[in-house]
Amino acid sequence: MAERIVEYSVGDLARLAGVSVRTLHHYDEIGLLRPRHVGANGYRSYGQDEAERLQEILFYREVGMALTDIARLIDSGGGRLARLKAHRLRLREEQDRLGQSLVTLDATIASLKENREMEAQDLYKPFSAEKQAAYEDWLIDRYGADMASAIRASKAHLKGAPEGMDARIAAKMAELKEIDDDLVAAFQDGRAEVAPLFERHRAWIASMWGKPCPPEAYAGLAELYASHPDFAARFEAMAPRFSGWLVAGMKAHAEGLEV
Repeated sequence: MAERIVEYSVGDLARLAGVSVRTLHHYDEIGLLRPRHVGANGYRSYGQDEAERLQEILFYREVGMALTDIARLIDSGGGRLARLKAHRLRLREEQDRLGQSLVTLDATIASLKENREMEAQDLYKPFSAEKQAAYEDWLIDRYGADMASAIRASKAHLKGAPEGMDARIAAKMAELKEIDDDLVAAFQDGRAEVAPLFERHRAWIASMWGKPCPPEAYAGLAELYASHPDFAARFEAMAPRFSGWLVAGMKAHAEGLEV
């Protein structure tokens, strides 16, 4: 039996995939998704291979991957099945992280409705030992070997404390809660003078790292806070819209220090 030949016009494929014709034209122009044929009249047609490649492109675009990174990933080889299985694993890990954050967020909302305070261990529950390990993996995957080295150095610094790593972390988390409470209060009060609060926060970061936290690193940390859903969920649990205020404040403080 002859193999069925499937062909789509650019309009047909755009409608099936839920993208614009202009998007497909752009993907063609940058070499990300070439049509199977281009007729003498300039009309593009796509086959099954192109349709499957577009599906994979859209999987990666959905999580914010840059087009250049998508092209590099798909064209690097390894097979479509292997790539999609790896992508599924990343999505499942992200789903687990978001699931824990949603549980904690729901508990926080419930406590606010009932006008009661959450216990500290529940407030910071998304950052359990298991969560921390998963988060470290995310950081290393995103930022590479330098981040792995920084994490090891920070752990070595905390482990070297006379009272031991667990006790030191507990003390540092208690200090962080005080800093967070002050920052939330400043946010809710609309306070203008917040530089001392952000400076204390920056000093806390440096104490956790075991080395100085220069302005550019503090601004970079703000970007990290904005890019990871666990941090956004944690800060929004403290106060609605606090996450955006904190990130903007950290960046502004870093810029002021660089002047």
